[in-house]
Amino acid sequence: MAKKKRQDNDNFDDLNDLEPSVVEEDVAEDEEDRDESESEDVFAEDESDIAMLRKLEDEDSAKALSTIVLEEEVGFNPMFDWDSLTEAERSRFEALQSLGKEEIEAYPWKKLAPLQRWMVALNCMRFELHDMFREIAMSIIKTRKRPEELCIEDIYLELIWDYVSTKSYDDALALVDQFEKTFPDEHAAALRVRGLIYIDMGKLDEGKAAIDQLINLPFNRNIKGFEEDKSSRDSDKRDGVIQYEIGYSLLNMKRYDLALHYFDRAKNLANMNDNYELTMSIDNARAMTLKCMNDDDII
Repeated sequence: MAKKKRQDNDNFDDLNDLEPSVVEEDVAEDEEDRDESESEDVFAEDESDIAMLRKLEDEDSAKALSTIVLEEEVGFNPMFDWDSLTEAERSRFEALQSLGKEEIEAYPWKKLAPLQRWMVALNCMRFELHDMFREIAMSIIKTRKRPEELCIEDIYLELIWDYVSTKSYDDALALVDQFEKTFPDEHAAALRVRGLIYIDMGKLDEGKAAIDQLINLPFNRNIKGFEEDKSSRDSDKRDGVIQYEIGYSLLNMKRYDLALHYFDRAKNLANMNDNYELTMSIDNARAMTLKCMNDDDII
């Protein structure tokens, strides 16, 4: 504002080519001082507004961050309206993560709602409290009304892999059967898990058979509403994505030779379809597999 007035006065002087009197200079200086003071006041208000906006943005960012944490953790339903969750519930998970093993082990979870139970269960996984994790997960699975905040399918699968981690294969396979009966549309997921369990058991023929059955499933056949869909029905088999995912699972299971087998199958299909992005991912995965094999040999 003061700058604008000063510019106007300069223009006026140029037009009249006159020197302002001392009185005029004093008046102009007073006006400029007053304008600068007003500008400072306005600027102070702007700074206050900016500070308030930044505070609100920080609060929104913190809220968004806590929501992202919940959504990204396994077992939480990403389609749930997480903005409806209270601030206390958002911070509960973070608070649980700060607890030690003994505190989690003694945590009174039985009177909690399914959402809070699963928060406790994830921390049981962190400390490998298998019995407690299984008890909590089973209690959620058996809940009559499915909690909308949770993805029960994921909880089933985490429970299955927890059994596999302790070589409790009979329990794991029984749970796969239960999972498939409960979610018939998840036949492909059940085949994948069953095949990987067989491989972990050392039953390679049974494992490969289940995985090949998965790879050869017609696209969309087991998705309700798409039973008659014939478009791109064999796309998964052609592009190598499933083979790549199976290979990566086998890499995590330290079944390196078999992982390379499926990576090679995936790369052949990716090259046939000019899928350069998938090819790069496969090459990176193969390099990681070979490195792991070499590291294990050194050990």
